[in-house]
Amino acid sequence: MRHTGTLFLSKTAPQASTARCGAFQLQMLLYDRLGTHHIEPWRVTWTGRSAQRFWLEHATTLKPGAAVVVELERAQIHTLHCRPPRSEVHAHMLHCALVPPRSK
Repeated sequence: MRHTGTLFLSKTAPQASTARCGAFQLQMLLYDRLGTHHIEPWRVTWTGRSAQRFWLEHATTLKPGAAVVVELERAQIHTLHCRPPRSEVHAHMLHCALVPPRSK
């Protein structure tokens, strides 16, 4: 199943690294604001040339709270072993576009 929507970058900085296969990999923690007091965390992984191209173009503009339009697949809920237990959704990113900031 694929998921498409607008998510927001968290305060945790995106992490660029190399996957086991040797390809470029970008990992981001994003939030889905479902309501005033309901925020759902999404940890997404994007691997490949398109991820590397996005990182090179937008690394300096990926600030906390920035909006991104994403297309995701293979979403799974993971429960974190902490007190109190929390859950986050893990997914693989297919496409990402940065939403331009609003003009003032």
